[in-house]
Amino acid sequence: MRRWVFCLGIGGALLLAMWGQSPVEMRVQPLLGTTPAANGAFPLAVQLESKSGNYQGMLSVIVGGFGSRREYLYPIDLPAGSRKVVITTPIVGLYGDQATLRFTARGVTIETQQKISQVLQGDQLAVLVGDSIGGLQVLQQTQTVENPFEVDYSTNRPVRGHYRVAYCRPELFPEQAIALSGAQMIVLGSGAERLRAEQWNALRRWVMLGGVLIAPGGAGAVYLQNPALQALLPVRVQGAAPVSQLRALGNWTGQPAPEGAATLTKATLTTGATLLQQDGLPLIAVRPYGLGAVVFLAFNPLDQPMRDYNARRLFWQRLINQTLSFAPSFTIASIHQYQGGYTQDPWSGQPRLSTNVEIKPPSAALIVVILGVYFLMVVPVNYWTLKRLRALDWAWVVTPLIALVFVGVLWQLAGELYRKSLSSKVQTTIIAQAGGPDAYAVNSVLFFFPRAGRFDLQFDQSDMVEAGLAQPFGASVDSTPSVRTVQGEPTQVEGYRVSNLSFQWFRYTRTVQLRGQVDGVLRIERRRGKLYLAGELHNQLPYDLNAVRILTPFGEAAIGDLPARRAKTISSIALQPFRTNPFAFTRLRWEAPALSPDALASFLLQRREFKECAVLTAQASEPVMPPEVNDAAEKTAEVNYLISFPLKGVR
Repeated sequence: MRRWVFCLGIGGALLLAMWGQSPVEMRVQPLLGTTPAANGAFPLAVQLESKSGNYQGMLSVIVGGFGSRREYLYPIDLPAGSRKVVITTPIVGLYGDQATLRFTARGVTIETQQKISQVLQGDQLAVLVGDSIGGLQVLQQTQTVENPFEVDYSTNRPVRGHYRVAYCRPELFPEQAIALSGAQMIVLGSGAERLRAEQWNALRRWVMLGGVLIAPGGAGAVYLQNPALQALLPVRVQGAAPVSQLRALGNWTGQPAPEGAATLTKATLTTGATLLQQDGLPLIAVRPYGLGAVVFLAFNPLDQPMRDYNARRLFWQRLINQTLSFAPSFTIASIHQYQGGYTQDPWSGQPRLSTNVEIKPPSAALIVVILGVYFLMVVPVNYWTLKRLRALDWAWVVTPLIALVFVGVLWQLAGELYRKSLSSKVQTTIIAQAGGPDAYAVNSVLFFFPRAGRFDLQFDQSDMVEAGLAQPFGASVDSTPSVRTVQGEPTQVEGYRVSNLSFQWFRYTRTVQLRGQVDGVLRIERRRGKLYLAGELHNQLPYDLNAVRILTPFGEAAIGDLPARRAKTISSIALQPFRTNPFAFTRLRWEAPALSPDALASFLLQRREFKECAVLTAQASEPVMPPEVNDAAEKTAEVNYLISFPLKGVR
């Protein structure tokens, strides 16, 4: 009897344990810490494991806060006993506080939350990629560059924050540039040589968008032998050599040099500029790449003697000032704000349409006049006329007829809008490096929907898609827009609901393979106290580049048009003051600044201490990358180019 009771108890306990255990287990790991930048990605590695049964379900990642709510959907096929890892890249708004992750399949629903410690706005994120955890704590006492678009109201000066530090193992490093968009600086460490080709490509495109990549040398810097990194470096690596002291760092920091021997990576400068050298070898070299920069250090700042150097904060501070840059999230958000859709009027705070569209509704004054005439005809004129004719009994016939006439007038004025077809205007900014293998496109499309309905859209090869309009300031919580995108290839927006005569703004980014390159040589010439631009440009693209301008840290030069597959010689063109003032593109406190492509480039060029860089701006007819929509749509496009060039003759 006792044995039977014991067995029954054991069986019941096992049954209860099996009943209480979820058939699917979910684990979440932040890849770059829990302090993402505003308008940047919050990359998460989500591991799903099936304990029993086959499941075809949907992983939902929801982020949101005051003003917006975004939901990203990932279709998952999870066989019995399998384990899958999904890298999600939700974009975080300024007031996001957590990410909610939910896996739903037939008979299964599991949910968990991932806390966001802080959304960075004045501060910046630095990431060490490698096997080590630690070494970058000094950056937490180092100031970031000034952001003139953010004002500290207590001092009335531009915000200058500090760095937040995260560590990422090479195996977990993301393979998409958008996943890195919240980081401003990435430092390579021991173990980075295990990065795969897709990860190196993501790193290169991240630099192109404005990130700063630090590649230290010294003992154990095996990653410097990787061909993908060698193509980015400003130097050609030639081996290692010991030195008794890093004497030149005393000149860099203005303090005594660090005591102790170090191992240097010997190298020869190939592009960019040497910022510091010792015994004829470059200690610090930098190469501008796209809107960002690649920095080579011949020594390892995380090892001795730098680890105990009492002026290491000054070392990092000057390095940051030389390579002024902002996280790619700033680049993308600023261009998106400028490109189109609805922004907020800086004076009234009301939504306004900042994109020119060829749709002209009747003016408000005309509508008021028509309504005034209508009421005048219906009441006093109609009554007086019928009374004189002694036909007041006919008012029930005449009044509706007058109403029909005015409805017809309004229909003639506004009905054309309803008869228009679905149309879109695509705006694209291409960011590239001169002679580079590919480019990165920041796109916006403004749709005009003449009729209400639900629409499906597809965005090919896009790694970030955002749909809908920003919430007008002061709107109720119930009106907060909720956007759902199905991630994959292509990314889809399904069943997007619109009302009659509505404008809808979609933003998306993607890598683009250009059908050629733009390269050349640019240099500064000084004569009689004036600066001139000279050099040669080669347009290997199969289409013209129009309204070409060269922006330098010292001014700009108008080049004119650059025909397809042609070269053009620049013969001593005098540099003129910048015609675009980036600070004319104002914004409200909670928004990203709206910067045109040339305003963004001139802003970065003027504020960097490193001057050996120029940016070509131009307009072109290609490439046009509109989303596919389930109804036929008329398309217009505007394509702008930002192509970074090395600039010679500065020093």
